[in-house]
Amino acid sequence: MRKMNIAGLIALLVLACACSPTPPWSKWMEKGPPPGKEYTPLYVDGWKDGCHTGISAGANQWYKMYYKFRQDPLLAQNAIYYKGWKDAFDYCSRWAFQAARRPFF
Repeated sequence: MRKMNIAGLIALLVLACACSPTPPWSKWMEKGPPPGKEYTPLYVDGWKDGCHTGISAGANQWYKMYYKFRQDPLLAQNAIYYKGWKDAFDYCSRWAFQAARRPFF
């Protein structure tokens, strides 16, 4: 009986540790735009904020606890920052929406 309680506790701890506030596929998207060309630092900052917001818009309720709307109000007036933000929002929200609806198997 005691062995079953210990095994159950270990299984519960393993399951709890496996939960992450961020999805594994979001790490590479949040780092910056896809490689292949040079981007300005303002564009990259906009990308990071827009991707964070886009994941919030397209993901399930679990990830919405971590991801929120993020945009620098002063930089939002800058065309380069806003272009990066908008590009990332569109890209990451679609990716999160599709990833959340994929089957597990």
